[in-house]
Amino acid sequence: MRKFVYILIAGMLAVSGVRAQDSAAAAPAPPMPDAPLAAPAVPADPDAQWDAANTAYINGNYQRAIELYQALENTDHVCYKLYYNLGNAYFKDSRIGPAILYYNKALKLAPNDADVRYNLAVAGSYTKDRIESVPQFPLKTWMIGLRNSLSSNAWSILSLVFLAVALAGAVAYLLGRRIWLRKTGFYHAVLFCLLFVISVSFAVSQRDGFLRPDDAIVMAGAVPVKSSPDQNSRDIFVLHEGTKVRVLSQLGSWREISIADGKKGWMAADAIRMIN
Repeated sequence: MRKFVYILIAGMLAVSGVRAQDSAAAAPAPPMPDAPLAAPAVPADPDAQWDAANTAYINGNYQRAIELYQALENTDHVCYKLYYNLGNAYFKDSRIGPAILYYNKALKLAPNDADVRYNLAVAGSYTKDRIESVPQFPLKTWMIGLRNSLSSNAWSILSLVFLAVALAGAVAYLLGRRIWLRKTGFYHAVLFCLLFVISVSFAVSQRDGFLRPDDAIVMAGAVPVKSSPDQNSRDIFVLHEGTKVRVLSQLGSWREISIADGKKGWMAADAIRMIN
């Protein structure tokens, strides 16, 4: 009899254990936390990136447009239009420093583009610093304006045209049988040889400025300019976001800069970005 009771109790315990396992298996799993939404992927095709960036800009999504334009900047598809659109997107996003930086980048590639110059002037009107330039000799100002009227590639092509005309004049001078033809050839050779030298110097000057830039834009809100490359040195003056400076030299994490009115000083390298 006792053996029968023990068998009955063991059977009841086994059945209750199976029911407990079934209940645990049937219980719903606790809900998983929501996964964060992934950022939209950047299209791999440059044309698709360009179209997507333009669409984002038109729709007012300027941060997305900046992301896509900068993805293009990291490829070989760089042109003045890309820098111009980046400047516009930063300006619409109320980021004056980067806007002025990219307008200047666009101006380097297209120095005679009226839209770039106009938008750069508008963005510059939002900067806090009002710096008057040191007066230059009028002829030097005119020469700089003439040099900047064309790109380095355009000046290079023009120099070849001048050289060809100069050579033609030299041939006319050396081989011409009539005196008027020889005189005309001589004067043309001298004139266009001079124009060739000027155009080559303009092309080299612009090319050097593009490859070895010395201009930069202040990117921080307010940056103290120091008397020496030392954090504890005296503050000379303060520059604000969007101001253009010229880098004269560098020492570690410091840059010696000058501004349009001739003032000089030292500022932290991470407070500016080079126009290159």
